Amino acid sequence: MQSKQFSRISFALVLSLATSVGMAASANDMPSDQVRAYIPISNGTDATLGEMKLSNSSASFSKLTGEMQLQHAGVRKPDNVDTEFSGDVYQVMNADAFFKSNKGKNGFCDEPVRWLTIGESAVGGIRVGMLSSVDWKKYSPTSTEGCSADTFMLKDQ
Repeated sequence: MQSKQFSRISFALVLSLATSVGMAASANDMPSDQVRAYIPISNGTDATLGEMKLSNSSASFSKLTGEMQLQHAGVRKPDNVDTEFSGDVYQVMNADAFFKSNKGKNGFCDEPVRWLTIGESAVGGIRVGMLSSVDWKKYSPTSTEGCSADTFMLKDQ
């Protein structure tokens, strides 16, 4: 009896440690103070955005001109089934100027991207969402203001 109980406790401990290590590994992909390079892993992203350079204060894409100046604005929790635009929310401080430099390029968004959402991806790496809504808190899965959701992985890995 004690052997079975010990086995269950051991299994639960191993499972807990494995889950924590897996979560830490994907959390490591999140933006930091340093600018880091990311490669696209979702379909079509390489053609539209290319590689991304990302930090807590900026984002740039190899297929677009200039960089987005970012300021952390909060955290958007996933709606029932919508995780495309959940995670940390960053306001794009130079949204109009960035859009003007990139309008019509490679299928880039039809309106200025005012918010970037960055969350962990279910397939590894991070999921970067682009919202054109004036108020990110009012975005819903039925809104038409989500113009892009792409998955990236740290290039160094």
